[in-house]
Amino acid sequence: MTERMPEEKYREFYESYLRREEKAHEKNQKKIENGLKINIFLPLIFLGISFMTDSSKLVWLILWIVSLFGIAFYLVYVEYSDYKMREQLKEFGIEREDALIGAQLEVVENIVNDTIDAVDNKTEEIKQAIEDKKNVITEKKNELVEKTTTQIAETKEKVTDLISKKKEDDDNA
Repeated sequence: MTERMPEEKYREFYESYLRREEKAHEKNQKKIENGLKINIFLPLIFLGISFMTDSSKLVWLILWIVSLFGIAFYLVYVEYSDYKMREQLKEFGIEREDALIGAQLEVVENIVNDTIDAVDNKTEEIKQAIEDKKNVITEKKNELVEKTTTQIAETKEKVTDLISKKKEDDDNA
């Protein structure tokens, strides 16, 4: 019976540790969500204040930049702490794949790659269509040049004949 007692205590400790880690993960998710919201709204607030006051816009720009760096460092810290927590769980043999940021990275990467492939295919189709139209235009241009050259030659021949007839008429007169 004494052997079971420590095992039960370890199981309780293990379960409480998992609950605590899960709560910490949920808090980190909320922190990331709030950090992203602040990252969106804070620039808008600084922009509004800078236009409502007659003070230097440079001060508000500097505050905005500093706040963005602060928020970025905060988000990196929260994600890193959650990453370290997942690493500790891996040491205990528990795999948790629900990362805070980038959880759907592979899905997004596949979508981006598919979109890039579609754009490449469409680009190739457009290039081929342009090349075909260019060939048609070149053929039409060559036909027009040939036709114009022929017309010029015919006109030159007619003019030469008229000049010859005029000279003959002048010589006979």
